[in-house]
Amino acid sequence: MKNKLIEKKILSKLSKISSKSKINFFGRANSAIWTIACYLKKKTKKRTIILPSTMCISPSIIFLVNGFKLLFIDVEKKNGLLDIKKTKKQIKKNNDIAAIFYVNLFGNKETKASQLKDIKDILVIQDLAQTFFSKKNYNNSDIFGDMIILSFGYSKIFDLNHGGIVLSDNYDFYNYANKFNSKIQNKEVSEIAKLKYLKWYHEVVEKKKKWKKYILHKFASKLYLIKFNRNKIYRIFDSVNEIDSEYKKRKKLLYLYKKFFNTQKIKFLHSKNTLIPWRFSFLMKNKKKFLKNVRDKGYDASSYYPNLGRIFSNKSNLFANSDDIEKKIVNLWLTKDYNIKKIKDQSNILKGSL
Repeated sequence: MKNKLIEKKILSKLSKISSKSKINFFGRANSAIWTIACYLKKKTKKRTIILPSTMCISPSIIFLVNGFKLLFIDVEKKNGLLDIKKTKKQIKKNNDIAAIFYVNLFGNKETKASQLKDIKDILVIQDLAQTFFSKKNYNNSDIFGDMIILSFGYSKIFDLNHGGIVLSDNYDFYNYANKFNSKIQNKEVSEIAKLKYLKWYHEVVEKKKKWKKYILHKFASKLYLIKFNRNKIYRIFDSVNEIDSEYKKRKKLLYLYKKFFNTQKIKFLHSKNTLIPWRFSFLMKNKKKFLKNVRDKGYDASSYYPNLGRIFSNKSNLFANSDDIEKKIVNLWLTKDYNIKKIKDQSNILKGSL
């Protein structure tokens, strides 16, 4: 009974911003995506999903193992978001599109994206797993998806290492998802499945070898289908109550990074207006030297975002912006472990790496 009351309080907080009336909880955001994929199969005969060519690879795997075709579209050069103009062109040419999977990696806002909600008979899934929204930086056009995905997984804005949310107004999906979650057996990610995934990733993404769909079935369900642990509801509630203060802290850190990393040698991947930013992301030509130098000094840094369009479709000429991001991207952290002193230090490391 207490859990239900907490769920209602979480929904109340999030619905004031998203205007969504229903909330579903999952063990992972990827479990939520899997549920949406199964729901789509039940509701439509269309089998094509539009996705940005720069994004995490896991949602692509989930749609593939559930029988969907992936239609990748290049991202905007200025912000790494799905190119809306190219998306509309594809919709006019293709009658098989079931959904648009709109991913926000860098917290950037794109006013044109709200036009997607006006497209009939195509589900718009707005994946905010790597960002979050706050009433401190919210406009009506920011939250436009039919379904909104949030994450509390490892390294996300609120790192609870468990939990995903779908916000919607879809009562049918709400009931379907509750039943779906109740049937999931896995309580945690299988270590064997994780190793199989890492081996596949190394071969296909890093070594650029041909991929075989049947191999995905060997790890996908045990990696992505995790039952929601209702004992985590209290930590999720605490996190949701911290949204505004988290935005304030991350906004300040992002400002400091921009201030001290301000050089013509790199390109920021952040718009002036953002949701809650996950990482500080930028592009630079000599990223290997900087990554080595900054890691040698004890700072964590990533260089992740493969061009999935090229990996899954072998049409590299269509994804020039995603290729550029893959070659040049650097991600630094915006967590409470960082402050002006550490940001200045990383900035000096950058100057010595250019």
